[in-house]
Amino acid sequence: MKIETSWISKSAGNKRTGFFEDKDNFSNLPKEKIKSICAFCYCDGKFVIVKNTSNILRNWEPVSGHIEQGESPEEALVREVQEESNMKVLKHFPLGYLYIREVDIYQVQYLCLVEPYGPFISDPDGGVTEIKLVDYSEMAEYFDKNDTSRLTLTRCKEVLDKVL
Repeated sequence: MKIETSWISKSAGNKRTGFFEDKDNFSNLPKEKIKSICAFCYCDGKFVIVKNTSNILRNWEPVSGHIEQGESPEEALVREVQEESNMKVLKHFPLGYLYIREVDIYQVQYLCLVEPYGPFISDPDGGVTEIKLVDYSEMAEYFDKNDTSRLTLTRCKEVLDKVL
């Protein structure tokens, strides 16, 4: 399913438009335009969310971050999950992608099964200050309640039900 959306950028504070589309793989996306990842991490029956003070709204959110030069989306996924939550990605599954018109880029989104390396101490970049584990039923409390958020959370549940 493809849903048109608009939002205020968490990092820049300006309006963005685009769409979310659920997908089982990202092979049809132009690799050079995939610039960030978003990880809905699942650990011991709960979802991991992070408090990121580097975004303008300073809200709880899934692990996310930019893909570094020479890095694949999957490598960025593993690195960002470790940096922001001190957790290891055991398996990952595509959920879909967000296309952002104003900058002509994609953010790919994954469901990740994770386990902790140890307790969360700090994010090397300093953005994430806390992590929290929440039930699926609580996830909607932490995210915008628009159509794309609902679709993403529904998609998380669908994929999770298939893989567990």
